[in-house]
Amino acid sequence: MATSILPRLPVGMNALGLTLLVQSQTHSFARAGVVSAAYMVALAVQAPIVGRFVDQNGPSRVVMPLAVLHALALLLLVWAVTSLAPLPILLAAAFGAGIVFPPVSTTIRAMYRKSGMSEAQKQTAFATESIIMECAFVLGPLIVSLAVLAGSPAFAVVASAVLVWFGTWQFSRSGALARWGEVESGPEVVRHWLGPLKISAVRRALFLSLLMAIGIGLNEIAFPAFANASGFPARVGWYYAAASIPSAIAGFIYGSRHIQWPLNRQILLGGLWIASGSTLMAFCTNSWTFLAASAVMGLGFGPMITALSLQLGKLSPSHYSTEAFTWSTTLFMMGLGFGFWLGGGLIERWGWASTLYACSALMTAAALWCLAVPEVTHHHESTNA
Repeated sequence: MATSILPRLPVGMNALGLTLLVQSQTHSFARAGVVSAAYMVALAVQAPIVGRFVDQNGPSRVVMPLAVLHALALLLLVWAVTSLAPLPILLAAAFGAGIVFPPVSTTIRAMYRKSGMSEAQKQTAFATESIIMECAFVLGPLIVSLAVLAGSPAFAVVASAVLVWFGTWQFSRSGALARWGEVESGPEVVRHWLGPLKISAVRRALFLSLLMAIGIGLNEIAFPAFANASGFPARVGWYYAAASIPSAIAGFIYGSRHIQWPLNRQILLGGLWIASGSTLMAFCTNSWTFLAASAVMGLGFGPMITALSLQLGKLSPSHYSTEAFTWSTTLFMMGLGFGFWLGGGLIERWGWASTLYACSALMTAAALWCLAVPEVTHHHESTNA
C-alpha cells in the first residue's frame, strides 16, 4: 500500500500540470482543457483493455513496461508544449501519454476484492485506498504549485514522469503483484465478451461513476481559474489541499464505520453534499472564503469515492474484478476529461463561477440516478445476477 503512493501522485498532478503548462504557453483555458481532456480520454480507452489482460494473465507482465513508456511519453509531451507545437500534435502527445499509464490503482483494488479478508476488513481497505488517492490529490497539486513557484509548470510534468517510473518500480518489488491472486479460469468460469458490462447492475453503477466524474472535473478546473482570476495563480495548490485534506479525513472516519444503509443512498448524500458545496464556492469573492468553501465541499469526496468502490465490488463477479475496476477508472477519467473540457469552455465564456454551477447541476442529477442502482450494503456478496 505504501509503495503505491508515489506512482499514483501523477493522478493528482497531470491534469492540473498539463492545464497550467498549456495555458501558460497558449494563454487559453479552453485549449488547456482540451489537451487535458485528450490525456484523460486516453486513460479511459486503455484501462478496460489493460484490465482484461490483467484478469486473464496477471499484472506482472504489464505494470513496469507501461510505467517506462508513460514516463517517456510525458517528457515528449513537455517538449511538444514548450516548443509551441500545433494543437493536433499536443493532442496526439497527450493521448499517447495517457494510453500507457500503468494500472497500479486497479491492480491493488482487485487484489483487495479477490482477497480472503472479511467484509469489514475489505471496507476498511477500500477506505484506506480512497485516502491514498486523496493523498495524491493533496500532494499532487502542491507539487505542481511548487513547480509554478520554481518557474514553470513543465517542472511538475517532468517530476510526474520520474515519480511514475521510480514509484512503479518500487511497487513492483513490494510483493503486491504476487499477492494479486490467481487467474480465475476453468469450465466454471465462462467469460462473456462484454465482461462485467453484461451485468445491468454493473452498467448502472458505472454510469453513476461517469456522472460523478464529470461533476468532479467541472469542480476541479474552477481551482486554477479562481486562482488566476484572484491574481494569485500560485495559490491553486492551497485550494486543492483545502478540498482534499477534509476529504481524506472524512474518508478515514467513513471507512472505520460500517454503515448499514444501502450504498447507493450513501452515494446520493455525497453527491448532494458536493452539489451544495460547489454552489457555496461559486458565491465566494476572496481566497479565504473560497478556501473555507472548498474544505466544506471536500468533506463529501472521500466517503463518496469509497462507497462507489464498495458498490462496484459488490455488484461485480470475482473473475471480472480487475476489468470492472478498470472500467470504473475508464469512465472516471473520461468524465474528468469531459468535465475539464466543458469547464474550460464555460470559464472562457462566462467566468470561473459558471463551471461550479454546472457541477452542482450535474451532481444533483447523479444523486437522482443513485436510485436506479440496486441497493447493496457492505454485507452483501456479489452475484452474477
